Amino acid sequence: MTNVVIDLNDWVYDVETFPNVFTFTIVRADGKFLKTFEVSSRKNDTEGLLKCFRYLRDNKQRMVGFNNIGFDYPVIHQILEEVIEAKKKGKPYLMDAHKIYKIAQKQIDSFRGEGFGNTIPEDKWFFRQLDLYKIHHFDNKAKSTSLKMLEFNMRSENIEDLPFPVGKVLTDDEIDVLVKYNQHDVLQTLKFYNASLPAIKFREQLSKQLGKDFTNANDTKIGKDFFIMQLEKSMPGSCYKQVGHRRVVQQTKREVINIGECLFDYYDFKRPEFNAVLDWFKSQKITETKGVFTNIEEHNLGDVAKYAELIIKRQKFWSKPTEQQINEFKQQHPCGWVEEIELKSGKNKVSYWKNWRVAETLNVVVDGFRFDFGTGGIHGSLLSKVVRSDNKYQIIDADVSSMYPNITIANHVYPQHLSEKFCDIYQQVYERRKQYPKGSPENAVMKLALNGVYGDSNNQYSPFYDPKYTMTITINGQLSLCLLAERLLEIEGLKLIQVNTDGVTVSCPVNKREQYESICKQWEKDVGLQLDFADYQVMFIRDVNNYIALYTNGKVKRKGAYEYQDLDWHQNQSALVVPMAVEAALLHGKDVSSFICSHENEWDFMLRTKVPRGSRLVLVNENGEEEQLQNICRYYVSKKGGKLVKIMPPLKDKTEERRLSIDKDYNVKPCNDMKNFKWDIDYSYYIDQAKKLLLDTKP
Repeated sequence: MTNVVIDLNDWVYDVETFPNVFTFTIVRADGKFLKTFEVSSRKNDTEGLLKCFRYLRDNKQRMVGFNNIGFDYPVIHQILEEVIEAKKKGKPYLMDAHKIYKIAQKQIDSFRGEGFGNTIPEDKWFFRQLDLYKIHHFDNKAKSTSLKMLEFNMRSENIEDLPFPVGKVLTDDEIDVLVKYNQHDVLQTLKFYNASLPAIKFREQLSKQLGKDFTNANDTKIGKDFFIMQLEKSMPGSCYKQVGHRRVVQQTKREVINIGECLFDYYDFKRPEFNAVLDWFKSQKITETKGVFTNIEEHNLGDVAKYAELIIKRQKFWSKPTEQQINEFKQQHPCGWVEEIELKSGKNKVSYWKNWRVAETLNVVVDGFRFDFGTGGIHGSLLSKVVRSDNKYQIIDADVSSMYPNITIANHVYPQHLSEKFCDIYQQVYERRKQYPKGSPENAVMKLALNGVYGDSNNQYSPFYDPKYTMTITINGQLSLCLLAERLLEIEGLKLIQVNTDGVTVSCPVNKREQYESICKQWEKDVGLQLDFADYQVMFIRDVNNYIALYTNGKVKRKGAYEYQDLDWHQNQSALVVPMAVEAALLHGKDVSSFICSHENEWDFMLRTKVPRGSRLVLVNENGEEEQLQNICRYYVSKKGGKLVKIMPPLKDKTEERRLSIDKDYNVKPCNDMKNFKWDIDYSYYIDQAKKLLLDTKP
């Protein structure tokens, strides 16, 4: 539970709309005064609801919802506009459920396709709005999360999905169910509001300090807006210019980016692998920034092809190729070849195949270690390895401090339209951040500003947009880490463990520590960046994105499949007992089976699945009988229960529905209501999943 004080001026609400019923449920932030207003064929609470709205307006209360700015409030806003219009005409106003349903559908349709959706400008609001959906950036596709998924992650006793299809005309009994569902959603939103209070209070403090409303801003927007404020204060009109009644964003757009012009001059590679990459970058001219360093054919790699891992792609000729067909193939794939394969089905029967090699990502292999380059950053890792520190070797992790901001500052790189003054302001923000303690609102907003600007430089709607700036930062960041890795490899006995976007992890001979530190200091001087160091006792590595590392101070770093603490709200938090058991085994020598079978927290065994509207989720019992489940389902793997099956509509021009089994080798029990949980867990499932994450722990 948070210690942040609840604001009694906050009211959590939600609406439900069907052709013959509209419900509005509201509750105060302390959980008191829960009330549902209904407009239907059997009941019309227009007067009571309007009285509620007047109270909220007159007392300057704040309405809190989940995607309320995108849906609930625009519906309410149009209702209130009609109330005002009726009052002007001296006519009584009575809400109509069907009319409200049409308003709601129009609002939903406004977001379909490429539409930005109908939202009401803040200066037009009748009441202040706080949208938890926006604060947590769930309106970003990569983080999109429904309230039902949050109910799973919040470990709510009940997960209730919408009980009726959209557009259904409800009976009186079904309306009773809808009212309960509406209240359930409001109480779950209230629960998430309580979990979000620190983020809410941070935005309130920031709004007061900076004189700008950040109430519904996600972290990234806060950072960007703060930086824009600093730029506009120093250089008015640098980010936006007023043209008539329009505010026009300032940007640098480029038809072509010459990568050679982006590269810094401090590279002195000795290894041919890195020189090949450097020369390749120097020769590149790109017209877009996404996917440009993937699926590169052998003949386009130059000398990089000598050191890269390539895969073979194949395509079959339908018959024996003519000389012209072979020449056409060779023109398209200059390093390709045609292969004849004798078929087993009969003598003198041959198939003919086109073959050519590609690098799935730009890469080179150095002393058996593969470096992968991309537009987002570099990465490389030992795979399925356990690395330990001992009296001869020490695992050392070196991370570049605020890498992308400091590349900007150290090398005076900036979006062209913002001038070199951009770097000065970047440095001012970086230095100011150091003056505030970690955890303070000031420190937090400046960290967000430093990190948010680079990412937005490749956003075509942003005032930071200059794709050449983006590529300058990311490519030089990768090459500078290659320079560090190359120099460290000069240390006799040193081995690379991982290279990622902003750091290098190595196993260094203990007696070479002084040499390691000397190389790092010289590198810092040469490239103008600063390294932060950490020592590990042991690393259990599946790949660059999935590993556990134990620091020498006893703290644990978890990545990917091994994470189970401090997970983001949008992450899938299913079967957390699995990574718990794996960590207990790897770090503390516990037996996975014993750990899982003796684990007493039932929540850690829960899994969840979701099917979209238009599909169905069913539980098939041993007799083949199907029970339809709600589309979002919490379940656990059980010795009893049934098979979980997702049923999808037929493909185009097909009539047969598609069936996909979920955890097909096991029985499961739905557990949307935790009262249905029985300790009849099939532990073998969780043990099997844990064993997949275990690595051979022998030295």
